[in-house]
Amino acid sequence: MTNMKQGPWTRIRPLQIDEVDDNTAAALKAGELTWGHFPNNLIKVMAYCPRLAQTEVEYCNSFIFDPVTTYGDLQTAGFNDRFLKELVISRTSLINRSRYSVTHHSFIGMKLYSDAGRRDEAHSKYLHLHEHEKHPQVYTERERIVLDYTANVARDAHLVDDKQFSDLRRVLAAHNKADPRTSTLTETAAARFVDTQIVELTWLIGHFCLLNRWFTALQVPDEGPDDEANFQASYEEIVPQDIRDRNSRILAGEF
Repeated sequence: MTNMKQGPWTRIRPLQIDEVDDNTAAALKAGELTWGHFPNNLIKVMAYCPRLAQTEVEYCNSFIFDPVTTYGDLQTAGFNDRFLKELVISRTSLINRSRYSVTHHSFIGMKLYSDAGRRDEAHSKYLHLHEHEKHPQVYTERERIVLDYTANVARDAHLVDDKQFSDLRRVLAAHNKADPRTSTLTETAAARFVDTQIVELTWLIGHFCLLNRWFTALQVPDEGPDDEANFQASYEEIVPQDIRDRNSRILAGEF
């Protein structure tokens, strides 16, 4: 049980599992077990609205964390790969200067890449992510165009024009043709799959704009040494110092 009290680090005190009903307590445990085995303040603050806490985990996992998922022959989730999604999430969160998302998804992204043996690649991608357009050599063409789209949707969706949308379709289609899981789709099915990917990506950006504003307005705090699990220690262990420093400068409004 956390020892944290209401304080200057938050406007809404995260609820504890012994303060909520059984269904909401189950949601808190689901959030903990699903999201890195960390008792987390995201779900603890959502617990003030029990139905929100009870539905958020499965809902957002469907377009953030779920791998390729099928129901019979129908694919229901996992249309874009996790690596691309994490870049999109962190780019959105850096634009919105949202502390909880910036810190937690820097950690999630670096761990994801590190576990896949791609830590050096991730270091460059995450270090320059706040200004990805100035470092085109760091990103693939697909990543660059997806991140350009991400930045426009996050800042002002009216900035997305037909040329950008056409480029987005083109790079996603080219990537899918090189993927054995989608390379044999018919022309009609392939086009629909690209549209599905764009719908998923756009929903992801929009959802994190919502979360970013929610985290920031309520000042949802990172889990620290007085919590059941010290996220701050894991953040410092997994995320390189220069990325942590960049995050701190952005969150302080220095960029």
